[in-house]
Amino acid sequence: MFFFFFLEFPNILSERLTHAMEKMNMDVSTLVLLVGASVVTVKRWLNGTYQPRHVNLPKLICALQVPADYLCIE
Repeated sequence: MFFFFFLEFPNILSERLTHAMEKMNMDVSTLVLLVGASVVTVKRWLNGTYQPRHVNLPKLICALQVPADYLCIE
């Protein structure tokens, strides 16, 4: 039962990253340059398999020009 509950709610962080990138007309390669992460890491953030480390959150917030609590939801 818990398994189905988990599947109903997609990864909110990856949705918010995608939305913020779309709003800024930013592609993965631009975000990679601004944050200093690898392409693989950014793609994993976007597909929800990885969460950004705490050292990358301020860089993401600055690059995407979003409020701090927009990405820090947990």
